[in-house]
Amino acid sequence: MKKPNAILLLLSGLLSATPGLFAQQVDFEKEIWPIFQSHCVSCHGADIHEGQLRLDAKAIAFKGGLTGISIVPEKPDQSVLYQRLISAEEGIRMPAEAEALSTDQIALIRHWIEQGANWPKGLGSDAQQIDRHWAYVVPQRPEVPQLQQRQWALNPIDYFILSKLEQADVKPSALVEKQRLIRRLYLDLVGYPPSVEQINAFVRDASANAYDKLVDDLLASPQYGIRWARPWLDLARYADSNGYQADQYRNVWPYRDWVIGAFNSDMPFDQFTVEQLAGDLLENPSHAQQVATGFHRLTTLNVEGGTDPELSRLNQVIDRVNTTATVWLGSTIECSQCHNHKYDPFSQKEYYQLLAYFNNTPIEVNGTSSAFNFYGPTIDVERSFANRRTLADLKSQKAEKERALADIQIELDKQYDDWISSIAKVNQNETTWTVMTAGNPVSANGATLRVLDDQSVLSTGDNPDKDIYEIEFTTDLDNITGFKLEALTHQDLPGKGPGRYTVERPNFVLQEFILHHGEIKLELTDGIADYSQANFDVNNAVDGDVNTAWAIAPQFFKPHQAEFLLDNPLVSAKPLTLKARFVMNYGGSRVIGRIRLSAMTGVRDIQKTPARILELVKNEKRNAKQEKELHDFYLQNQLQYKKAKQLIDKLQKEIDALPSPTALVMQEMETPRETHLLIRGEYKNNGELVSGGTPSVLHKLNRADDASNNRLDLANWLVAEDNPLVARVTVNRWWAEFFGKGIVATEEDFGSQGESPTHPELLDWLAVELMQYDWSMKHIHRLIVTSATYQQDSKARPDLLEQDPANELLARMPRLRMSAEGIRDTMLQISGLLELQMGGEPIYPPQPAGIWRHVGRNAPKYETSTSTNRYRRGIYVIWRRSAPYPAFTNFDAPDRTLCVVNRSRTNTPLQALTLLNDPMYWEMTKALGQDLHAIRDGGLREQVAYAFVRTVSRKPSEREIDILVELYEETVNQLTDRSKDLVALIGEKEKEVSPELGAWYYLANVLLNLDETITRN
Repeated sequence: MKKPNAILLLLSGLLSATPGLFAQQVDFEKEIWPIFQSHCVSCHGADIHEGQLRLDAKAIAFKGGLTGISIVPEKPDQSVLYQRLISAEEGIRMPAEAEALSTDQIALIRHWIEQGANWPKGLGSDAQQIDRHWAYVVPQRPEVPQLQQRQWALNPIDYFILSKLEQADVKPSALVEKQRLIRRLYLDLVGYPPSVEQINAFVRDASANAYDKLVDDLLASPQYGIRWARPWLDLARYADSNGYQADQYRNVWPYRDWVIGAFNSDMPFDQFTVEQLAGDLLENPSHAQQVATGFHRLTTLNVEGGTDPELSRLNQVIDRVNTTATVWLGSTIECSQCHNHKYDPFSQKEYYQLLAYFNNTPIEVNGTSSAFNFYGPTIDVERSFANRRTLADLKSQKAEKERALADIQIELDKQYDDWISSIAKVNQNETTWTVMTAGNPVSANGATLRVLDDQSVLSTGDNPDKDIYEIEFTTDLDNITGFKLEALTHQDLPGKGPGRYTVERPNFVLQEFILHHGEIKLELTDGIADYSQANFDVNNAVDGDVNTAWAIAPQFFKPHQAEFLLDNPLVSAKPLTLKARFVMNYGGSRVIGRIRLSAMTGVRDIQKTPARILELVKNEKRNAKQEKELHDFYLQNQLQYKKAKQLIDKLQKEIDALPSPTALVMQEMETPRETHLLIRGEYKNNGELVSGGTPSVLHKLNRADDASNNRLDLANWLVAEDNPLVARVTVNRWWAEFFGKGIVATEEDFGSQGESPTHPELLDWLAVELMQYDWSMKHIHRLIVTSATYQQDSKARPDLLEQDPANELLARMPRLRMSAEGIRDTMLQISGLLELQMGGEPIYPPQPAGIWRHVGRNAPKYETSTSTNRYRRGIYVIWRRSAPYPAFTNFDAPDRTLCVVNRSRTNTPLQALTLLNDPMYWEMTKALGQDLHAIRDGGLREQVAYAFVRTVSRKPSEREIDILVELYEETVNQLTDRSKDLVALIGEKEKEVSPELGAWYYLANVLLNLDETITRN
């Protein structure tokens, strides 16, 4: 802490040393009270009492506020009031945002305290304590109001709403027509509109409980969890990347799927809270409970070079404190990180007591000054649907190949005895190698090839980066069964070879070795080399794939050879001429320097059979183990069996290569980390040592036992029924999702600077209802959507615009522009493309090539999702913090760097341009246009009417039909004579390119871009 101002210290010392200077009694009313009135009560008075201190009321002034006792009679040095007046430190000195008091004024206050701090009775307010802010009082269930027009009300919510309306002499709106109501309900509960068939069925259902049945069906739909996970993921700052400049991808989708599942199962909100904040600390936590703790692993992570790992860790912990306070307490407690909260009763010490609960988790970034890695506790999770499907396909293929292998073995076993006999009979000397005569060597890229006396071909002269050799080889042999390729050394080669790369590393990379007999390509198999470089096996040279090769690093400076078999012996007229092609396009002059080719006659098996196998063949009294060893060798050296086994092994490698997904989770360290109050919030400026604790203005913390004081205790404290905030804050957010704003408009701030509730009794009634009904979200949602308040028409009557323009009384249902994800899901549903598959890795909608080219470090390639996967719901779209999906950001989706309580709703030209031109939305336009064009029932007016209902869920007026029919007919006429424009509009690859189809495209585009289409009325 900075030292007090030197002048004031000097003044203080002089005054204390010369009591005669203020021998006369200080007159509080004439000398001190005016100072308080002029300089203090604007912040510490009846209306505003920062730091929970009032200097206009004696009892409260002497008691003090958050920082301690303000006035200690006769002891100015122990009085916080005096200490704050003489401090020179910014943020400590008072008055905070005005000039310091004069030295005379400070001296007066000091001696007033020294003289006993006499405050005459009756001067100032007689308040004994600061009134408790409404939000910090435990809610009690209020009585349902008495009404004059109670027949309008359908459930208790309506009584509270109508009571306010009657007080203001305002009438509620009529109930909305059924077509609009079903659309509203679908959008609010599952996040997309109903189909035409669903609308018609609901309209036809005249039963008294038709609406209630629909509500129950939608609450039970798996899509309900997806719709309601979206605002929660904003709160949780859910994103698929770390953030900051590097912004690498991270695997967090299991947490998103857990949230969806929790909402669908109607997990009690108190349990939902505990599992996210402390699921890992529960007794024998389940897999899902550990995944739930991913909530607090969604912080941004800085892994840039030069990052201080401790600062990065602390920033994550601070974010966890701030997010917890925002989400569950509706409080701006982050203001207490550097000093006591100016407006709400939260001290800086209490902030760090909360921080202590989150300060005992492992560090998550570490490294050197130039490179940092992200890690931290994880848990294995079940594979996603996509990976499960791929895994199932691979396993199915493998099982099929294994069945085929078993059939091959049955056939080979029939020949097993004959093979043993042949091995026993054939003499090793029957296999012979004969060097073939080389001729007409040609280098594709200018090397000099010449035939040496030993019939090898030497490459000298120019040393091209890549090359292809073509050489003719002849022989008088008959019944050729294989070939031997030699890569030989020579004094004219770099390092004597056998390759021409460098003197130090004379390697070669042979991608393809091809032999032609006339027009017939010989099938070379079963390669054996004296040496193959890792990942450059000799069989790569004859596999037909130019992306694989045979190489010999680091076995340089000596000759190498490779032998290959023919599928069938080669018989031909003499002399036999073969054309050989050696493809060496790897680059870097990695070509063979000297080549020789030999032909084989006879059987290679005996020559290559290990001595151990020969002994087993000769031993006619083999035991079972020896027989198995011999039989295994036989099978593994049969080409048909070997190829089938290689396919199975390849499939197994693909199975093993499938990512085994993990989820980020929270974990406590065995040795607790110390937590200090950080002076001015500076991470290296430690103040007093603190332990876990909760704000004193709220209810008492009850620990599970004396030894515990961890995140689980905090989580249980949050959802205790005597917590005045959590239930209120939660139902208020849900209310805002339905009505556009909360009963408390400042959803993130229930403190003294936030808005007061428009319907405080309703807020408390809902909060108590939530707790008493086992914290059931679906119960509260059912109450809201079955209320008459919710089912009102949204038309703004003239009298309502005059009396209640902000619609605070809720005499009508608000019209709301949908969320970014809601717009996407709605248009996918209307177009018929919506894919309702749930869970798994994020999807990648169509975007321009290279969209991530300049984003982040080691950016994963943006690979557009294929098939129906790209049409999944918006909640599954990849969320990269440095480059969020543009179609979402244009409709006010956040980057989720921080906790977001409610999104803005802006209107910009970019939104119209997005819906008109974004590749994904154009796909939807085309799909809808094709569907409408395919309709053959009724005339054009009926088709247009159907299109209208499908898009906005209501019947069009005759005037609306006239306009759309006119647009269709004009477009057909315009496109009839403009074939190029027609092809450009529809696309060359479409089966039909007609003016009528083009006109439906235009009509579909118009309908999807209606304001009504993206608005919940």
